[in-house]
Amino acid sequence: MHKLSASTYAFLTFLSALFFLNSTEARAQMFSVSSSSSPQAGSPLVMPSTIGPLLEFTDFSYYGPNGTEGPDASYNFNGVLYGASFESPFLSVFIADRTSLGDEENIRATRLGIGIRSPAVIAASPNYVISIPFGLNTDFTLVRTPSTSNTNEEFAQNAGYIAAGIDGIFRITDNILFQTVSTPNFGYTVGSYGSTGGISYKLRQDFRFSVIDIYRQYGLQAAYSFQFVRFNNSDTDFRYDWLSHSIRLAVTF
Repeated sequence: MHKLSASTYAFLTFLSALFFLNSTEARAQMFSVSSSSSPQAGSPLVMPSTIGPLLEFTDFSYYGPNGTEGPDASYNFNGVLYGASFESPFLSVFIADRTSLGDEENIRATRLGIGIRSPAVIAASPNYVISIPFGLNTDFTLVRTPSTSNTNEEFAQNAGYIAAGIDGIFRITDNILFQTVSTPNFGYTVGSYGSTGGISYKLRQDFRFSVIDIYRQYGLQAAYSFQFVRFNNSDTDFRYDWLSHSIRLAVTF
């Protein structure tokens, strides 16, 4: 039986999640339209949708056994990846990529992902909303050199996570919003060709500062994100930590 590659599996996961989100958002919009006629129905404070470029300052390092048990191919690097992302209250999509990484400048790193979430509000007022951001997300991380590309030695990991944390949105003025989101993630990572796997942990902290309605419905957002990912793969050659600091300037709408 032919096995799906990690990249194919990631793409199929992306399509499935996107289809699910579209149907969920359609139902949510239908509900909001039907309930907006009620005077009791308030408009909750939400961050706007955004799209824009990002810089991801990344430290990718091996933490598995050392010495003779270490990997033949080392993918340690410290550098900046270039990317872009889209975010809405229910969906996030990102991609980041960079070549010429590592001491020998022969490493290429690519990371992409998609996430859906459904916040559960625990406190709200016209000027703030505190919620629990329950969510599902999947990331695909590919790190390789010219000699390991398209072989079972490349670091190709598809990880799926469940997430829950704390999300706070605050209205500073009528058109200035601030958001802080702390999100622990717990999941499972699958290696190249599905032959290996293991537990994966992810911790993410986001800060977003938005100035909305600068011109019609458009505005600007400045964002910072911290992320730590541990790939605890059953194959010790693929036990790596991904530590990154990202900055982003996006258009809000």
